[in-house]
Amino acid sequence: MSPTATANAPGAAREVTPPRPAGSIGRAAARKRKTMSARLTSAAGKLVALAIVVVAWHVFVTGPGKASGIPTPLQLIETGADLVVTGQYWDAVGNTLLTALIGFGLSVLIGVPLGLVNGTYRKVEQSTSFVVDFGRTIPGVAILPLVLLLFGGTRTMAVVLVMFSAVWPILVQSTYAAQQLSLQMKQVARAFRLSPTSRIRDIYLPSSLPFLMTGLRIAATISLLITISAEFLGGADGIGQRLYQALTVDDTQRMFVYVFTAGVLGICLNRLLVLAQSRVLWWHPSERVNKP
Repeated sequence: MSPTATANAPGAAREVTPPRPAGSIGRAAARKRKTMSARLTSAAGKLVALAIVVVAWHVFVTGPGKASGIPTPLQLIETGADLVVTGQYWDAVGNTLLTALIGFGLSVLIGVPLGLVNGTYRKVEQSTSFVVDFGRTIPGVAILPLVLLLFGGTRTMAVVLVMFSAVWPILVQSTYAAQQLSLQMKQVARAFRLSPTSRIRDIYLPSSLPFLMTGLRIAATISLLITISAEFLGGADGIGQRLYQALTVDDTQRMFVYVFTAGVLGICLNRLLVLAQSRVLWWHPSERVNKP
């Protein structure tokens, strides 16, 4: 007799799934409604704030700030609609993103290992503390003349500036991450006689991810800002160069389109990193506290 027939035969024992308590279902539904209500309230608040800013902008431009040449929101939308269909616009956006990503990636490759080693060994940290504190206080644009002399107005120049500026928050956060490692984890590493490479890869790096993600978000924002600044001041191709060109011919409408483009890129980059953080740190209390 087949298993199906046996299961369907009269008197045969069946596995019955007990029903969920009504109270549990009610609480889950209430949490879901509460979460949805909070999201709608947050979205409504953001829309109201945005509307207030747009109205204030329009009133200022058409009133006391009329002589400034700042475009109205409608003029900005019209100019942006004409500009986004051109290849010149997307070439600038692509060059800026590529430069920022290259500099950011190099900063991660340099800053994370050095920071973990720096925080793991106290003598190394004491020896390098002055160098780190001194280096991270130097603005990236301060070395622009030197980098221009070495590389000219090229992407290499912008990448070097980005790497110099973005490596410090990653290095510092990686150092803090290694220093915050619990004593129990260090004892486990010593008990199993793990090599320095295994300690960093298997123990230190997973435990330091919350600190590292904070450093990565800061460094990503710095990468985009320094890229645009290097393009504006150094002449490398990208959004910053288009901003400078629009400024020299007093084309304020096109200039503001590129300004808003830079802002949109920054928001998108930050949202991507927040999403990546929620995926990587799904186990961390900071990521679970607001989830239903």
